[in-house]
Amino acid sequence: MTIKDILLHLDSAEATQSAKDFAASLAEQTGAHLTAGGVVIDYPPPASELASFAPDWSFGNIEVLSKLAEMRRQAIETAYESFSAAVPAGVSSELVVIQSFQEQACDDFARLARHFDFTVISQGDPEAGMDSRMLLSSALFRSGRPVFVVPAAHRGPAKIDHAMVCWDGGMQAAKALAESLPLLARARKVEVVCVTGASESRKALPGFDITRHLARHRIDATLRELPTSHDAGSALIAYARESAADVLVMGGYGHWRLSELILGGATRSLLAAPPTPLFMAH
Repeated sequence: MTIKDILLHLDSAEATQSAKDFAASLAEQTGAHLTAGGVVIDYPPPASELASFAPDWSFGNIEVLSKLAEMRRQAIETAYESFSAAVPAGVSSELVVIQSFQEQACDDFARLARHFDFTVISQGDPEAGMDSRMLLSSALFRSGRPVFVVPAAHRGPAKIDHAMVCWDGGMQAAKALAESLPLLARARKVEVVCVTGASESRKALPGFDITRHLARHRIDATLRELPTSHDAGSALIAYARESAADVLVMGGYGHWRLSELILGGATRSLLAAPPTPLFMAH
């Protein structure tokens, strides 16, 4: 398996520069094509729904909001011009712009992500609105493809020398491990880290150490067991920082309840404060 097709969520916000740098350098290292996907949210509702949604709105309000949407689209196009001028020589790239109402745009971005090996996206800023966080959730939980979540504070090019695999024996962890094999094959050091007592599924099949599977893929991995913790996410974050891991591989645990996404404890903790880029799959 090889990495040949990467999708980047392109945003004009300065906080997403780390994701742009990460994606560009990873495309250079792997020889992959890089597609920048920009998302423009159209806030006004369709004209047919205006009467019931806000009877006091005038055409002038809609016109102003339409102009704002066009400005956001232009900002994305300007951001791509700057980004494409800075990508390393030899990296091929293109721009795709999705423009729709918020929920539809998130669904469209998830459908777009299905056409790539994985998506690179910034962790998002909860205080800067829900757009980036909703896009991240859609890409992770609705695309069926992995996502690389890059912390806003991350600096420098993509580095995969030391990979830390978060393993609890669950389906999501198995999916993330399988999807990450091309990355793990590039790492010089791979650790499979388990929080003792965090999951019973690891104990169901004694003798089936997941490092044996990795060894058959010619990946030399070491198994690390962390002490039992009621907060597996915090334990994994602490160990990642202590061991200076370059990237974490983990399953994304969550489900939709009505219109709300309910995240698993470790997933929520790591997405809120990722210590390093996260390679996640659901």
